[in-house]
Amino acid sequence: MVPDVIGQLLLENETDSVLVDFVIAGNQTAFEILVRRYRPMLHGYAMRTLGSNEESDDVVQEAFITAWEKLPVLKDGVHLKAWLMRVVRNKCLDRLRKRRPVTVEIDENMPALLDSPFDVVETLLQNEALSLALSGLPTNQRRAWVMREFSGASYNVIASELGVPESTVRGLLARSRHTLARELAAWH
Repeated sequence: MVPDVIGQLLLENETDSVLVDFVIAGNQTAFEILVRRYRPMLHGYAMRTLGSNEESDDVVQEAFITAWEKLPVLKDGVHLKAWLMRVVRNKCLDRLRKRRPVTVEIDENMPALLDSPFDVVETLLQNEALSLALSGLPTNQRRAWVMREFSGASYNVIASELGVPESTVRGLLARSRHTLARELAAWH
């Protein structure tokens, strides 16, 4: 067998921590193993978030480029999976922020989505009020709320993403819901 193949076979069963140490030392084979290990999961998450296979591929590729460049800042390779998920999540959120609103031409045969121009304005104002209220939340409360309400993430996933226990996620969500209900009371 070729030495590279033997090295790859030996590394294949190593833990994330060991592989991260090898990557930091410059071992490209260890990095390739990590890419194969986590690409499907990261792509699935990006796909659910973005709804586009092409964008998901791009985001995962960007995440692995970031990982190659910034892996030395990861204090413990045990947390690699959660760290990679955060990188992909942040890149997905960046993509979503940059998306331009989709314009739809309305023709006479299209059923009315809203009853009047006043409904359109009211909806826009409600969305603006929600954005403003969300921006006022502490970071972890906002992140937990967005992951739960927009992505349907489970408490376990949110806890993993935020690096906190599930009980803390419940508290973050309760506080964020309470604050948003108070801030948006005028819209009820």
